[in-house]
Amino acid sequence: MFKKILCAVDGSEHSLRAAEAASELAQKFGGTLTLLTVAKPVTLTPRLKEFFKEESLMGEATYVLEPMTEGVLNEAKKRAQAKGTAKVEAVVLEGHPARTIVDFVRRNKIDCAVLGSRGQGDMEATLLGSVSHKVSSLANCTVVIVK
Repeated sequence: MFKKILCAVDGSEHSLRAAEAASELAQKFGGTLTLLTVAKPVTLTPRLKEFFKEESLMGEATYVLEPMTEGVLNEAKKRAQAKGTAKVEAVVLEGHPARTIVDFVRRNKIDCAVLGSRGQGDMEATLLGSVSHKVSSLANCTVVIVK
């Protein structure tokens, strides 16, 4: 039934519980689990880009988002594997969370998307509508929202 399962995580407790639930679904249905975190776009001025290049030993721009997203995905992966899913794929994309998740679901023919009911941006969600609500309205697959 659910062969391709996606779990969107942002580091919030709700999203980490969603990773556990997604792992259980993947195990039950013999599916694959992909963890996705979406980083909001960061605009750097040319001066800031130059600063990052000067601070990097390799002469390449380094961004603060990489360690943050790695930490989010590592914790979610650890929780998913503790629930029994051995193979978990992790993906980081940049964009607006709901639209990026829905686009990923469509492009990758996901059967089930699992999200936490509330994420890191609770104030933004109050003003603009939650990511989980938008995804459940727009995705062309089953969406499970974990509280």
